[in-house]
Amino acid sequence: MGTAIVIALGLVAWGVVHAVTGPSPAPSHSVGEKPNLIVILTDDQRWDSLAVMPNVRRLLAAHGVAFQNSFVTTSLCCPSRASLLTGLYSRHTGVYGNVAPNGGATAFDDRSTLAVWLHDAGYRTALVGKYLNDYWRLGPTYIPPGWDHWVAIAQRSEIHFYGYVLNQDGNLVRHGGRPSDYITTVLSGSANTFVKVAPEPFFLYLAPIAPHIPATPAPVDVGKLSHPPPFHPPSLNEANADDKPWRGTHPLWTSEQLKGLAALRERILESLLSVDRLVGTLVDTLERRAVLGRTIVVFTSDNGLLLGEHRLLGKIWPYEESIRVPLVVRTPWAESGTTDSHLVLNIDIAPTLAALAGITPPKPVDGRSLVDLLRGRSPPKGWRTGFVVEYLAEGPSGRRPPAFEAVRTDRYLYVKYENGWRELYDLAEDPYELTNRTEDPSFRPIRQTLESRLRQLLASGTGPGTPTEVSSTGP
Repeated sequence: MGTAIVIALGLVAWGVVHAVTGPSPAPSHSVGEKPNLIVILTDDQRWDSLAVMPNVRRLLAAHGVAFQNSFVTTSLCCPSRASLLTGLYSRHTGVYGNVAPNGGATAFDDRSTLAVWLHDAGYRTALVGKYLNDYWRLGPTYIPPGWDHWVAIAQRSEIHFYGYVLNQDGNLVRHGGRPSDYITTVLSGSANTFVKVAPEPFFLYLAPIAPHIPATPAPVDVGKLSHPPPFHPPSLNEANADDKPWRGTHPLWTSEQLKGLAALRERILESLLSVDRLVGTLVDTLERRAVLGRTIVVFTSDNGLLLGEHRLLGKIWPYEESIRVPLVVRTPWAESGTTDSHLVLNIDIAPTLAALAGITPPKPVDGRSLVDLLRGRSPPKGWRTGFVVEYLAEGPSGRRPPAFEAVRTDRYLYVKYENGWRELYDLAEDPYELTNRTEDPSFRPIRQTLESRLRQLLASGTGPGTPTEVSSTGP
């Protein structure tokens, strides 16, 4: 992208990738015809939080690719997860929000997903953790097509670090409030059990709920990060929001609210420590089974999170902190860690894993395979320089934004809300998105260009207009 945008948690997110190497790198060779595939999907993790996760950096990033410009097309749990599983924009999955009628698991067509494709290609598949919001409406013991092993959070409210119910292959298992019931620990154990015994090739989709609010840390991690680095981006509790279209609904935070926000940030980071241990344990299990050299591991999140920037707490909004996510991919052929600056999206993950498995999705998808980027090759037909961000659920509801369509390029963000609001930011000059240029006469040609770009993306196969065929080029 045109500038290095640092939306800081007070942490150095990517600069440490090359600083630490793993204890025993996998052999540098191409994987076989059908490599093992693992996706680790966290919940509401910001892209700039990896400094508290040494195992992710040491065991994954140092043996693969860390994508510096990874984004989601809809910054909300259920739409994002549906897009990851299908390679489709929200408008094509039909999952616009987290709950019925225009969102949640009941709005999702589960008959053609990454799990179905891989299962039909001979993979042993497993989901461990959070599936889709409102999953309970499908029935607490329902198992979607394509999944051979199923350990899913099954109660109505998915975010409980203690006192939750798991659907284990059709049997409901309740967990209480003991330290051993901490959900990341339990999910880690289930994932490792699967990896130890699953016939190859296997596909594991591991989805812990951390660091989602309330972001409860594991008992051993409470207080470990009681003095995190200072967090004072210019957009925090944005002092002058006169140019923001929502300015009348989001007042300045009080000093007490800011103290509570700092405590929440601390819990968020501490809750990631158990996820980092999960990564370390899983890689160790793969190594002990001698399958690490033919396994590809993807680490990412369903969306980011605003932590007081622009006076907002949450996601959905098209701002950088909300739409940008970590994406690290460990590959068997990497001799060291590299970074990649191309614009990549959550809708790219499904076609990427399909290509690595040597299969073609049975239906057209919106995403593109990242295999060439993972191999360090230039994409044969160029790469995207812009993409659509969308939120199509009915709104506004409470403090959520109205529905919108936006274009994010390598330099600009332009947002069109259904109620007539408009926002335009020059990310090269204004990385913290403080100055809305919509009404700036000098930006009129840029706005017109971005209006046209958004229309083109919405009408073409490079945006969410018409899904395109993606062939399997193999690894």
